[in-house]
Amino acid sequence: MTPSIIGFMPGQSKVGVPFRFNSEEFSGAFGDSVTVIPLLVGVALVTDASLGHMFLFFGIFQIATGLFYRLPMPVEPMKALSALVIAGVLTYGDILFAGFILGLVFLTIGTMGVMKKVDKAVPSSVVRGIQMGLALIFLRSALGYSLTSPWLALLGIGVVLFFVLMNIKWSVPNVSALLVILIGVVYGIYTYGSPPLGLISIPIPALPIPDSLVDSLVQGTLPQFFLTAGNSILATSLLFSDLLHQKVDPDDLTRSVGVMNVVSPLFGGMPMCHGSGGLAGQYRFGARTGGSNLILGTIYIGVALVANSPEALAFFPLAVLGALLVFIAIELGLAGSKTKIWSVTLITAILALITNIAVGFLAGFALFKVRELLKK
Repeated sequence: MTPSIIGFMPGQSKVGVPFRFNSEEFSGAFGDSVTVIPLLVGVALVTDASLGHMFLFFGIFQIATGLFYRLPMPVEPMKALSALVIAGVLTYGDILFAGFILGLVFLTIGTMGVMKKVDKAVPSSVVRGIQMGLALIFLRSALGYSLTSPWLALLGIGVVLFFVLMNIKWSVPNVSALLVILIGVVYGIYTYGSPPLGLISIPIPALPIPDSLVDSLVQGTLPQFFLTAGNSILATSLLFSDLLHQKVDPDDLTRSVGVMNVVSPLFGGMPMCHGSGGLAGQYRFGARTGGSNLILGTIYIGVALVANSPEALAFFPLAVLGALLVFIAIELGLAGSKTKIWSVTLITAILALITNIAVGFLAGFALFKVRELLKK
């Protein structure tokens, strides 16, 4: 077993995968930012959290996971916690504490090898349902984002389709995500003017203190645990096999989620995880190696240094993100369609859409077990 690049994250790094730093890797890097930017800006707008600190630790762990896995490893906000704080259900202190507790839990069970056993116990049809459910959630978000400026969203979709066809017919590198992001930046600055910039303050470590211990644990930690186990770990591990034919150990993913959340919340950074949606986005737009992580991590750190105010990124049009989300959803939907038990997959996906991924995961697993009992 090779020593860890990230200090206390043991496991096998993918030393045989060389880094790429070409145009496709650069474009693919932005496939992981489509869900990150709206959530970070949303959290920064409704709380006293530092946007700069959040981006700083996303940048650090983009680079760290890229170096360790040498694969396009997504690093995303924990979505259940993000949604709860944006909705005003939990405070930022609540989700920092929830994320820190989850970090300790995932680091422990990953070190004990628990998630590998869970991976064997959870049927692939349930994991496919998570992928399909996330695809439906992304399509719903894409529609909402696109309606803010339909013509801009259609332009973005057109750019992506053009490069997809050019890539198929003449093997032209797919740099569509990069161009669509640039279109959004130019449009945002033209419409709203140059964004306000401010230098980042030095992050000071402090143990997260929740405003409500019960709310943090019951409403935050518990649902996010199942969401992270299902989408961030099991679905991501399976998607690496689908898309890149790489076996990524679920316990490695569990440990890296643990490390990120033991560290980031201590400095005021968002709780974070991996995610099959981010991987689908990176792959869809050209990323094939950890080079995409190094590129995006460097950009995030650059943004962090000067974007201390949430208004610094509020100028960016959501319609552009909606256009990119459509194709990420398609990639995830195609992965989910590889199921062997459609009834389990569809129930998991539908419940994930109308409730949340944690409920879909548990319901799909229960349905699978009922089917097994009825066969006896």
